[in-house]
Amino acid sequence: MAADWVITEGGLSPDKKLAVAVYPQQAEFIDEADGTVLLIDQTRGRKIGPLEEIDSTGGTWGVTTKNVRCCWSPDGSLLLVTFRIGRLMHTFQAYRIAKHRAIPLKLPDSTTHPKGKVLEVLGYNANPGSTISLSTDGGIVERRYGFMPKKGHWDEDYSKFGLKGFDAVGGTLLFVYRFDARGKLKLDDIKIDPDSK
Repeated sequence: MAADWVITEGGLSPDKKLAVAVYPQQAEFIDEADGTVLLIDQTRGRKIGPLEEIDSTGGTWGVTTKNVRCCWSPDGSLLLVTFRIGRLMHTFQAYRIAKHRAIPLKLPDSTTHPKGKVLEVLGYNANPGSTISLSTDGGIVERRYGFMPKKGHWDEDYSKFGLKGFDAVGGTLLFVYRFDARGKLKLDDIKIDPDSK
């Protein structure tokens, strides 16, 4: 029953009918923990099933109850989950929620946007990652960090990609996605994260 799991940070849906939950680790070492992340029917206190794309063991870092955090759209139709995959590394999974089921949502290819050409000259440092959230106007925001210039691109002028002032060493980019009038998800913009210095 419900006592076997713990609802994650932000895991309760707006209508309180669904929740994302993890099993608390029973051992000191997280690599011995059950990393299953569940979608729960809160009204009945029952498991709907595992979110198979996600794991709560954090790449052997952290604790299961703190390695997963969620964000729901106000109408409960979107579930965005960020989870730890290493000491300083996170990744995410987005879902559409339909009839109490979580359907994985794939974000559009970043290189299809004109500013996405910047990814041709960027690599990643030893601790890359990304998180996901909702913007105040309902867009999906992917925050990617851990960039570094590829060999031969240390003096790159990022203004030619529409990213004037971007610092590729330690800089963070925001990939903003929106649904069009037909409900198709599109990459709307790529911006410099103003909070990354």
